[in-house]
Amino acid sequence: MLVLALTAVATAGAAAAWILDRRRCRRRNEQGACGACGRVWAETSSGDPYLFHGRLVCEECAGRARRRLPWELGALAGWVALAAGITLAGQGLAVMLVIPGAMGMATVGAVQLMKLANRNAQRRIAAGEVVGFRSAGSIHKG
Repeated sequence: MLVLALTAVATAGAAAAWILDRRRCRRRNEQGACGACGRVWAETSSGDPYLFHGRLVCEECAGRARRRLPWELGALAGWVALAAGITLAGQGLAVMLVIPGAMGMATVGAVQLMKLANRNAQRRIAAGEVVGFRSAGSIHKG
C-alpha cells in the first residue's frame, strides 16, 4: 500500500510540474523566446528553435535536454526497481509484476504525450500562432 501511495503522489507531482512547465514555455514561445531559458531567438547561438517535448527551445537548451534524457530514464528505471523490491519484500510476486508493468505503461504514455505535444507545437507554428515563425520547416526536432 505504501508503494501505491508513493506512486500516486509522485504521479500527481510530475503531472502538476509538467502542466506548469508547459504553460511557462508556451508563454515564453508566444513572446518570441526560448521556452526553457527565456532568451530571445535573436540572442541565441543559431537563431533557430529546436522542438523538444513540445517546446521550442534554443540550441543550448536542446543539447542540455538531450544529454539529460538518459539520466532521467535511468532514474525512472531505478524507481521501478525500488518499487519492485519493496513490493517483493512486503506483498508478494503478483503485485511485484503489476507495479513495474504500470510504470512501463506510464512511461509509454509519457512518450506518446510528448509526441502529441510536438505535433501540437508544429500545428501552432504552421498556423502562425508563435511569434516570429511562419512555417514549421525551420524547426529542428530534438
